[in-house]
Amino acid sequence: MPRLDPYESLGFHCNLTLKSFVSALEGKLKGTGVSSAQFMALAHLIALGPLSQSELADRLSITPATAVRLVDRMERDGWVFRQIDTEDGRVKRIVPTDQTAKAWEEVSRAGRALLDQAYQGVHPAEIETVKRVLERIRRNLTS
Repeated sequence: MPRLDPYESLGFHCNLTLKSFVSALEGKLKGTGVSSAQFMALAHLIALGPLSQSELADRLSITPATAVRLVDRMERDGWVFRQIDTEDGRVKRIVPTDQTAKAWEEVSRAGRALLDQAYQGVHPAEIETVKRVLERIRRNLTS
């Protein structure tokens, strides 16, 4: 059986790229009061609206216990609050605060600057192709 060469794996390259993105993002977020984990959580909440803690954990690919700690810190820092779901009183939705909406302008500029840096020399059509291929791979792995 042939040995696996990790450098032939898109998953391996995605992992290396993610580490580079997170490291660069942390540098761009310095002084904003938002960590890279909080940035990712806020990005999902801004884009999708209030999510349950388990939905947020799924989106971030973190454990429920890690999500509790993340949301606790974000709530403490004034970025989110927990609101009881109107259709299911057992579920609490994580809702961005007004403070978040104001801060998101600055923070999203940092995110945009990161993407501009990362995509230098890469044609937009190539980026779209990569997105489509990665989406197909995710579907293959979750079906």
